[in-house]
Amino acid sequence: MPGIYHDTPIPRRKDGRTRRPSSVRPSRTSGWNFISQEELYGGRRTGRAEAAVAQAPEKIRALLEMTAQYEVEEEKRAEAFLSQARLMESYEDDYQMRSVPVRHIFTGYQEMGADELRGYFAWRSRIRAGEKPPAWRDFIRLYCAEQINLIGAKTPEEAFGNLLRIQALSQGQTKEGTYEDLATKGVLRDFVIAYGMDRDLALSYCIEDAEEEAERLCLADADTADDYSLYAAICHMIPTQVESSRFLPTVREDACHVIARSIRMLNRKERKQRESGVLDRLLGPVKQTRHPLFAWLPFCAEHADGYRYEVDPVRAYEYREGTWYCASRSAAHDPDDLKLLSELVRECERILRKSLHYKNVLPDRRKDPAAEAVIREVIRQWLKEKEERNRPEVRIDLTRLSRIRAEADVTTQRLLEGTEEAEEEALWALMPPEDPKAHEKNEVHEEHTEHEEHGQTQGEYGQTQAEHGQTQAEHGQTQGEHGQTQAEHGQTQEEEAYLPESSIGEGAEEEESSIFTKEETAFLRLVLEGKPWEAFLSERHLMLTVFTDAINEKAYDLIGDSIIEIEDGVPELVEDYREEVLQMI
Repeated sequence: MPGIYHDTPIPRRKDGRTRRPSSVRPSRTSGWNFISQEELYGGRRTGRAEAAVAQAPEKIRALLEMTAQYEVEEEKRAEAFLSQARLMESYEDDYQMRSVPVRHIFTGYQEMGADELRGYFAWRSRIRAGEKPPAWRDFIRLYCAEQINLIGAKTPEEAFGNLLRIQALSQGQTKEGTYEDLATKGVLRDFVIAYGMDRDLALSYCIEDAEEEAERLCLADADTADDYSLYAAICHMIPTQVESSRFLPTVREDACHVIARSIRMLNRKERKQRESGVLDRLLGPVKQTRHPLFAWLPFCAEHADGYRYEVDPVRAYEYREGTWYCASRSAAHDPDDLKLLSELVRECERILRKSLHYKNVLPDRRKDPAAEAVIREVIRQWLKEKEERNRPEVRIDLTRLSRIRAEADVTTQRLLEGTEEAEEEALWALMPPEDPKAHEKNEVHEEHTEHEEHGQTQGEYGQTQAEHGQTQAEHGQTQGEHGQTQAEHGQTQEEEAYLPESSIGEGAEEEESSIFTKEETAFLRLVLEGKPWEAFLSERHLMLTVFTDAINEKAYDLIGDSIIEIEDGVPELVEDYREEVLQMI
């Protein structure tokens, strides 16, 4: 009769000696006792409390009848569990368990008596209601067995969510009489594989060591892997070579791109010569190992022979002839290949030091001109790429410019609204001042003319002394008036010196035939004469670009081109059209 191992300690007598029942034989595993199946489960059936069975609901009694025939073989036990679970799928209870359940070897309803079964279903009812009742290990195991067989769940996604909820409930609990983390990555991983869940879940639950898996992926796809991932894989394989260097950490970005690209190119070159490069050999061949799903839980699911679930390019799970296998590529890390990789990394560092003019230069130990030429070319291309990448990029958003211009046109139109009299006064206020020396020239010319007239008067009236004397008197009076006029002219110049600049030049006339407005004409004169124009625009709240665009649009109608260009924020007149502009204004 087959038996099982039970974790009940061997009773001891008062004198300290072990009292060993005749039916209990010592096991080869310390701390466990061998109990025959007939003794363990026969006693359970014959010694079952009649009161508990009589008071149990009808479904509990039906379940006990189903578990009367105990199954030991794994396949038959899983099939029996599935039929029992479907019977009890919708059962609920509010029973208070009287005893404390013991740990069982297998997971299933057939391990438990009436009291323990009712206690489990009452606990399950509270879990389904969203509560967090205390539980024992076998309760959680049994609940997980139901979920992986979709008992109480309509879809695999719902069952997976229930497993995650049990895992979340188990966090922070103590080990005695409460939750244990049994819905761990092993159960979740096998659930994802068995039901073909999303690949994102596979990456989260089917990979034990993320760094090692990333290393394998980079080695398997070194030709297309990005520089950062490949460099991280190289550092993971030969950490001493990288961490012991004082130079590489100081130029981390340069080292990453140069080493990753150089090793990639050297791997391709070696692959053509030997059919496998150093990275290919470090990855190793594909290995297949048996991987039984849910090793400690009863699981029944039919999969077609040849079913395959690929986690990533270096790991997949297959089902063949009733057995699950894991096909994966493990990094072999042959010592000779690791040594070769370390030498190539050192060669990259040596040449990179010389290219960046580092003070300490490494000696050339490898003496490989071909590899040195490849590394130098990689460094040259990288430095050129780095220079172009650091060059500032100028981007012009034409949509924003058009929107700004439209808004500026609206603002300009509002600012230009006003009376014609106010515009005329503001225009004459900004006209260029007249030359002060012009008054002196006019006075000299008047004085010279007056002297000529005086001489003519003397010739005409020189016949009589009376008339001549009268003429001299008149001439003296004229000289007095002339002196008074000069005094008044000097006073006028002093007054003009104190007048504001905006008032100088009033009275200048503008041709009525000009196509430009008074403000545009005044602005063009300031630009033509090279005089300050900022105050002119500021006082009228005009934008330079909008204002000059309006002038250029009018000029385009006549000469077919723009007449004002803006260089570094300064308006300049196109010299080719200076004469045309003078005629326009």
